[in-house]
Amino acid sequence: MKILIHTDEYYPTAQACAYRMATMADAFLERGNDVVVITSSSNKGTDCTEKRRERIVYSPAIRMKKKTTLMRLLNNISFGLTSIFSALKVGEVDVVITTSPPPLVSVPGWIIAKCKGAKLVYDVRDIWPDVAIEMNSFAESSLYSRIFSSIARFMYKRSDLITTVSPGKVEKIRKHLTDMGDCRKGCGSLNKVRLIENGFDINVDHYPIDEDLIASYKLDEKFTCVYVGNIGLAQGLEALLNTAKQSNHKDVQFLLFGKGAEKDALESRAKEDGLDNVHFCGVLPHEKVLTLLSHAKISFISLKNSKLTDSIPTKVYEALGIGCPVLLVAEGDACNIVNESRMGRCVSPDCAVELTHAFDEMVDNYSAYKAYRDETRELMREKYSRQKISLDFEKQLHELCK
Repeated sequence: MKILIHTDEYYPTAQACAYRMATMADAFLERGNDVVVITSSSNKGTDCTEKRRERIVYSPAIRMKKKTTLMRLLNNISFGLTSIFSALKVGEVDVVITTSPPPLVSVPGWIIAKCKGAKLVYDVRDIWPDVAIEMNSFAESSLYSRIFSSIARFMYKRSDLITTVSPGKVEKIRKHLTDMGDCRKGCGSLNKVRLIENGFDINVDHYPIDEDLIASYKLDEKFTCVYVGNIGLAQGLEALLNTAKQSNHKDVQFLLFGKGAEKDALESRAKEDGLDNVHFCGVLPHEKVLTLLSHAKISFISLKNSKLTDSIPTKVYEALGIGCPVLLVAEGDACNIVNESRMGRCVSPDCAVELTHAFDEMVDNYSAYKAYRDETRELMREKYSRQKISLDFEKQLHELCK
């Protein structure tokens, strides 16, 4: 079986989508399939150290010199259009997997599948425009919403298989199909929506321990709460600063690793509030995440509001898989995983007062959470391994192509 992965982000870009699709490619290759990836030239770097086995075609795209709406649109549209022509170089394929967001590159993925006479898999990591409306990025009645809704309906109807990353998203997409009147005899079109979670990447186990990182941040000496990831609008990290300010445990250090649109504003607020125990540490190379989370005491993970009930940050799988207790500010699917592990607490984004109490309780009773460490690590490898999930997905692709 020859599989074409059509994705805006891929190796060597260090982003969640790139990691997800690369793990899938590895699983497909492990089963003896031929894999080719068409991705944006924006991903092409000069510091690639890992030799990849799949064929990667970098398709020309306008680079985003600044992350403005206009530059994003130009980047997405240019990659979408050039990827159609790049697909001419790869010959016949059996399956095309196109992943979203960004939603603007989805239709070119359908065009490629149509031209190749291949099955089309629509991989939905965030449902657009739903997620943007939930975050109040734009109104449901806006032009953006109407455009993205039209793209989504077009792709739902024409895909042979729709995959998504959480149980809540499966139900939401099935509801969209029902509302479209696309529940045919036997609900066959609803059954084409499948759960393919992000999961825990077991390759993290092979990362080396960085003693310099441990020493630099005194991870073995101080009770440390960490945040690793994008410092943007969706994360709602004001909650972390509030916790640091209100907590009874002033000896706890809070380390934030990452960059994003909100970093400067949060750093300024931390200085204004005199939060000397809060440190912004820059971007953490992914190979150092094992060191950090295996020595930190709490991983702080948050979503901006309680409407994002079907979102599961990949950081949840990673922290629990490494064995770091989680303080999660969210509702819904992500909380189900934390509660299943019994190695963390969940607080609604709407309950700011409760968050500080939950944090203090975790510090006071840390040994009770740490007691589930081995159990939780096994759970993440047995039930939520990204590699196992990808291998199961490969079997579904074979069934699709029969």
